[in-house]
Amino acid sequence: MQKLVSVIIPVYNVVEYLQQSVESILNQTYESLQVILIDDGSTDGSSQLVDMMKKNDNRIKTIHKKNEGLSAARNLGLGLARGEYAYFFDSDDLAESNLIEEAVNFLEENNADFVTFTHDVFDEKNQYFRGGINNQEYKLSRIVSNEELISKVLIGKIRVAAWSYIFRKRIFTDANIVFQVAKKYEDNDTTPLLILASTKSGILQSQDTPYYHYRRRSNSITGSLTRSNYSDLISITDSVKRIIKNNTDITYELDVYTLNQYLSAFRILRIINGTKEEYLNINKNIQKYASIRLIISSKKTITKFLYWRFWHMLDRLR
Repeated sequence: MQKLVSVIIPVYNVVEYLQQSVESILNQTYESLQVILIDDGSTDGSSQLVDMMKKNDNRIKTIHKKNEGLSAARNLGLGLARGEYAYFFDSDDLAESNLIEEAVNFLEENNADFVTFTHDVFDEKNQYFRGGINNQEYKLSRIVSNEELISKVLIGKIRVAAWSYIFRKRIFTDANIVFQVAKKYEDNDTTPLLILASTKSGILQSQDTPYYHYRRRSNSITGSLTRSNYSDLISITDSVKRIIKNNTDITYELDVYTLNQYLSAFRILRIINGTKEEYLNINKNIQKYASIRLIISSKKTITKFLYWRFWHMLDRLR
């Protein structure tokens, strides 16, 4: 008998994509599902659509609430989840039909609590961008130690997003893990906490097509940068640093992660026209971590560092 999997899907103004996305979950080869659609105060017709879908499939449970953001919706959904396993799915993305079945099989066969899997990215014109995150780490299904997995998360070889893994629900709840409400980048700290709380963690390969298809939208939560992107990124980075330092001996990978986050924060400041004080603070933090060893850790880090170096030098010449 299949164990129940609770799929938690926050919904906010995605009427254009919602039905196709939810159907990719309802059409899974794994049938024992509780699909929780949490309408987070949508104003575009998504509210009516989730109710219509509920009438057509008794596995669906719908909740309507005032808009409080993705984190609050996920926290609420997890409280309603009845499954042995849980999965946070994004309401504008797509999943291959074998994703849940093969993830649960991996978890059951290995008595594991957490498994992450491959993905690719496509845009609003359905153009696909493969590679990047789907590197050699995903070429073999296997159990890995928690510290090794977190190290790979920190340096970007394994995805950190909540939609990129399926987990044993009690591990999340027993450890009292919650998403920080009203914060962007909210899964940067919950993912390491969940891995640390797990007895066994693993990576699931896909034979041909990646299991998950992430839709890159220009008007997504992180697609339009504001001042809160900057402050939230700094806040979440500080949270991750505390978690890793208090629970592991990981140092190099944490420093790489921190440098990359600060370089990303600098780019946000350039876009939103940050204050002089903000520039002074972020430049000080970047200089603290900007060693050759960390800068050359990846092509992405080098590119971000050169961007910072150019603007930092230009500002000093003015």
